[in-house]
Amino acid sequence: MGAIRDFINKDIKYENETKRTIVALRILYIVEFVAFILDIAISGIEVIKMYPFRIFALFLANILLFAFTYHSKTRTSLILFILFLVCYINSMIPCFGWSAGMQNYFIIILMLCFFAMYGKTVYKFMYAGFVLIVRIITIGIYGGLKPQGYISFVDDKLLQITNISAVFISIIFISYVFSQKENEAENKLMKYNNQLKKEANTDQLTGLFNRRRAYDYLKEVRNVTDASFVSVAMGDIDFFKKVNDTYGHDAGDEVLRAVADIMRAQCRSTSVISRWGGEEFLIILPECNGDNAFIAIERLRNAVQKNVINVDGTEIKVTMTFGIAEFGITSNIDGVIKEADEKLYYGKTHGRNQVIY
Repeated sequence: MGAIRDFINKDIKYENETKRTIVALRILYIVEFVAFILDIAISGIEVIKMYPFRIFALFLANILLFAFTYHSKTRTSLILFILFLVCYINSMIPCFGWSAGMQNYFIIILMLCFFAMYGKTVYKFMYAGFVLIVRIITIGIYGGLKPQGYISFVDDKLLQITNISAVFISIIFISYVFSQKENEAENKLMKYNNQLKKEANTDQLTGLFNRRRAYDYLKEVRNVTDASFVSVAMGDIDFFKKVNDTYGHDAGDEVLRAVADIMRAQCRSTSVISRWGGEEFLIILPECNGDNAFIAIERLRNAVQKNVINVDGTEIKVTMTFGIAEFGITSNIDGVIKEADEKLYYGKTHGRNQVIY
């Protein structure tokens, strides 16, 4: 099966040619060929005796045109297939009769006009209108025509089943081949949009949420009527400017990343950790009052203090100061953030490396 799939999906000779239409045409040739063989087998040897040249010519044309798809331009192959199918329909209706359903193959041509034909929409409707005219002419010429040879009632039903099945299978393949790219594009677009959304909410250096995402989360909390109180902790790395001045900004970036990793490890998975700006971080602790938040943030502060950050062989240790405020559904977001920031400022001016609540 893999070899057959690779054979059908083989690229065409010409560059800058879409492979999708060619693959669809190859599949249609195969489906039509199988239906042709089944029709001949069902109707019996008498049909071959009555129309040997016609049947042999269609048989040979099917094979040659299929092979031609590997060497022809897409548009040329498409036009040849449509012409072949029109000839096939009008040649085989006299063989099998109108009731065999050969005229249903016009549906395949109609679908190709919209899916495979490239150009303005108005042209596609013009092509479809032309197909309709040919279909009407076919009704006028062959409508109700009986087969030239004897075909039993059962064989007639089998011919109908064979041809309508071929048409349905062809429609399924056309729809699949031409919608696959759109589905892939849509999936890529969704992934791209998700990526953009993630990037819009993420601090590139630390991988934490950014200021906007933290602020949006507090809005979400306030809009949930049954939300319990949460705590907000504003933290700042002590003497961070000294780290940059002493070890360089690259080392400062490593320190920020290391502190972010410690926060992720120490805080609950439900906590929203964000880089508020520079060396400042805002931590939102859901379903956590101020007392419990103090315990959690104190544990985080100790972890930061004990951690040794290795930057190119240089060991750097930093501490952090935090301010904590409670936030509820009736709280003002800016007011709570300001309260936490003021407590942080108090801690910075009264010794640093502490949690103020």
